[in-house]
Amino acid sequence: MTAEILMKNVYTFANILSQAGSDIVAKWNHISLNNAFNWADYCIKVFQQIENKPYRGEIEKHMTAMTLHLHPPSCLKLRVEDLGKARVILERTLLQNPYLPEKLSRTIIEQKQKSKGNNLELAECQEIVNEVTRVSMLMKTLQTDEDLYRQTQLISEATALLSTVISLSSCSSKSQRFECYVYNLLSRLAKKVGKLDIILKMLCVLPSGTTYTDSQLQDLHNIIVRWLSEPQNSRFLVTSCKVLIQEACRYHTDLCQSYLDHIVSWAERLEPSYNEDDTNFYSWRYRCTESSEKGKDHRTFEKLCEHLENLLNVNKQCQLTLKHTLQSLKEKSYFNVYSDILKRLNQIAEY
Repeated sequence: MTAEILMKNVYTFANILSQAGSDIVAKWNHISLNNAFNWADYCIKVFQQIENKPYRGEIEKHMTAMTLHLHPPSCLKLRVEDLGKARVILERTLLQNPYLPEKLSRTIIEQKQKSKGNNLELAECQEIVNEVTRVSMLMKTLQTDEDLYRQTQLISEATALLSTVISLSSCSSKSQRFECYVYNLLSRLAKKVGKLDIILKMLCVLPSGTTYTDSQLQDLHNIIVRWLSEPQNSRFLVTSCKVLIQEACRYHTDLCQSYLDHIVSWAERLEPSYNEDDTNFYSWRYRCTESSEKGKDHRTFEKLCEHLENLLNVNKQCQLTLKHTLQSLKEKSYFNVYSDILKRLNQIAEY
């Protein structure tokens, strides 16, 4: 077997393991399950062949770089020694994944009961199991009681995720490859959960339990801020915790501008709706497109003002920038939404 074929096959198993730790596993059936365990058995044989070979280190290096190419993106860091425990790792990953169908869970448990398990192996592989299921566990938790989550787990989970991601920054010599991985990972979290709470918290904590440099941390934070600046991602700010947005903006001034840009693009889509029966004669309504229809309930004039008030409380610089931006936009036409925004935000007018 050539090294190229070996790495291609190991990569196939890594992708399967990544799927086993994600929400994709909800679509698995017994054929998928058997196929996954067949690949795990194959990797055990590979380990036996390369365990004591002089080129093991080179294979280890290539396996580390694989993480940045996995689909779906995950926090999995597969090592050569993990191949020897591939079946146990796969089994534990599936059983720890909350998205695993119950029928498959029963099948795995029945298979375990027929064979003698190795408790030492189970304990040793728990770290990698936690890595590969980290994103799916986060998605499941974030979709539950968000207040309880923020109070008890958000800081620790954001720290763990940040620590894992920064440890992968040295997996590739190409910075663009790492940035692409981070973008894919963050996009997966945001789209599945529909808000940015844990991503925002990643900008406010420090890594733990891993070695890193200030430069690596700054680069990772910059990548996250750039990701948040993308229009398709900043839209999730509407449904995210305003306190967390404010906290992240205090740590990263670039995020303040991105946040303001998002709010202004929101305001630009507000148009007057006239009603003779309305005491105020008119009100501001969000102009929906087919793609934005789903989130229209969050795009009211009142909600927009709440986000502007949130931005006001970040720091003095944000106040000045916000005041200048809104007044400049107000002066562009005789009648627009910015006049009413400034009236609503009395603290800006009086400043």
